[in-house]
Amino acid sequence: MSITFTPNGGDVLMCDFGPDPAEPGTYPLASGPVSVTPEMIKRRQVVVLAANHQMIMVAPFSTVHPPKMRNFHMHITADTYPFFAPGADNWLKADLTMAVSRDRLDRVYFGNKYQRAALSAAHLKACRICVLHGLALGALAPYL
Repeated sequence: MSITFTPNGGDVLMCDFGPDPAEPGTYPLASGPVSVTPEMIKRRQVVVLAANHQMIMVAPFSTVHPPKMRNFHMHITADTYPFFAPGADNWLKADLTMAVSRDRLDRVYFGNKYQRAALSAAHLKACRICVLHGLALGALAPYL
């Protein structure tokens, strides 16, 4: 199910990045740029950076520690927010920031229901700084 509202910056949503193209029948294409495996192929939590009516700028979270921490990664310790998996650390991977259709997004399931969730203002600012670094625009971070 997709969202029916325009999310705010800092909202945390689930994003379905699509099926694994390696699965038979997913993409019948055998060559060319369209057949290249996407950068992400599963459902994961994302933070909303900006939104207009149909396209939403997001950065994904992962429970897998990056091989090497960089200035475009942000660590959120386990149990900081109730909408992240209990006992699991999360890392923002701001080098994978992208615009997605609102049709890919849904609310997060926690507290036995689907609901809206959001990061604190301080964490959102830190996310935006990471995104600037991920876009090689880190020199702009002091102006946030």
